[in-house]
Amino acid sequence: MPEDHVFPIVNCADLVRSTAWYQRVLGGVVEYRYPDEGDAEFLTLRIGSGLVGLGHGNAPAMYGETPRPAMGHAVDLCVYVRDLDRVVADAGDDVAVVPAVMPWGERLAYLRDPEGTMLLVIQSGAGTQPDQAASHTS
Repeated sequence: MPEDHVFPIVNCADLVRSTAWYQRVLGGVVEYRYPDEGDAEFLTLRIGSGLVGLGHGNAPAMYGETPRPAMGHAVDLCVYVRDLDRVVADAGDDVAVVPAVMPWGERLAYLRDPEGTMLLVIQSGAGTQPDQAASHTS
């Protein structure tokens, strides 16, 4: 891992399901896996030029508490994509806020991964006119 690099780790209750979601929706490619064989305990996925870690969040960490998958909304993972429509289509029912063009020209949507983590997905320069306020889907 390079120095001066932010590396988010998503604690997962279901690592297999979450890994499949990040691969299907965001094109994640497994770059690191521990252990090499058997059931994975931790994975690093490359998404474009960035990395995200996925690990089991069901045992006490070094600080003595069990990290829990997102129960609230404390952190967003922000991902820039080339084709927001494709990502939203691949996310299906996991779209929390439908795509909208922002006044500054970016088009964005919010997705919720299988662990409940919110992802702010942005396509730069995708539009010039703001849509109506983004609405929530059920």
